[in-house]
Amino acid sequence: MVDVLKDLSSESLAEAIEWNLFGLYATFGRIPNARVDHHPNVMRVRTGLHHELLNGIFRAQFPTDDIDVSIREVLEDFRSRSLPMIWWTGPSSSPPELGKYLENMGLIRAGSLTGSAVDLDTLPETVPMPDDLTIEAVRDEKTLRAWLAPYAFGYEFPERAALALFDLFHGFGFDPDAPFQHYLGRWKGHPVATCSMFFGAGVAGMHTTVVPTYRGQGIGAAMTLAPMLDAREAGYRVGVSNVESNGSRVQGRLGFKPYCRLGLYMPTEWGGLERSASALPEGIPA
Repeated sequence: MVDVLKDLSSESLAEAIEWNLFGLYATFGRIPNARVDHHPNVMRVRTGLHHELLNGIFRAQFPTDDIDVSIREVLEDFRSRSLPMIWWTGPSSSPPELGKYLENMGLIRAGSLTGSAVDLDTLPETVPMPDDLTIEAVRDEKTLRAWLAPYAFGYEFPERAALALFDLFHGFGFDPDAPFQHYLGRWKGHPVATCSMFFGAGVAGMHTTVVPTYRGQGIGAAMTLAPMLDAREAGYRVGVSNVESNGSRVQGRLGFKPYCRLGLYMPTEWGGLERSASALPEGIPA
């Protein structure tokens, strides 16, 4: 059993929210030709795949002296390859106003996420959901393929990225103690929703997506609750999630509380994006 977070102070939860995310992105180093650089003052993830969510910069801590030079040097690896990427900021970022320096260097603030956490001992046992919805844990390759079709659609991953992520997740296996646990939601037998749960930093990180035409029916809450109940059964105490403001209502129903904000900054001078997930054949993973 891994070391489970038991300190539920605000500071500890905010730190766990960030480090669970860092740990998830570190696994991308297993993608062929990807590179993950762990430096004391910054973490850089470059998969080479053309989607902003698959390349990024994390936990940057730079002195203000020559900070423009530091930012430029870290970005060069992405700029030279015209790779879309996100520079993430959060409680661990330094200086606290790092986002302003990024904007001065030509990046735009593309949005922000609320880092939330919930004590798994306080979860409801059930939430209202459509009668025709079924939720299953992914335990074999066939189900993983079905799972990754709505996952790719939800995140707008291009086909090359979809196939790379399929190989990544498949490589971690399907055991209940694997770091990734995937769940598939079917409505009348059709894959319409997913949740990927990542164990890291002593907590369970939740990543849920629902095909747009099926939203607003309680599917997202049900898809998030089921994995967390399993995480509680496995001995975990805390669930964490990073959501936009429009997802906070779902989080609130499950007892999530906000503990930090994560800023997302993107370049505008390079990194044209591919968008072809909607054209993926049914069952092709992302």
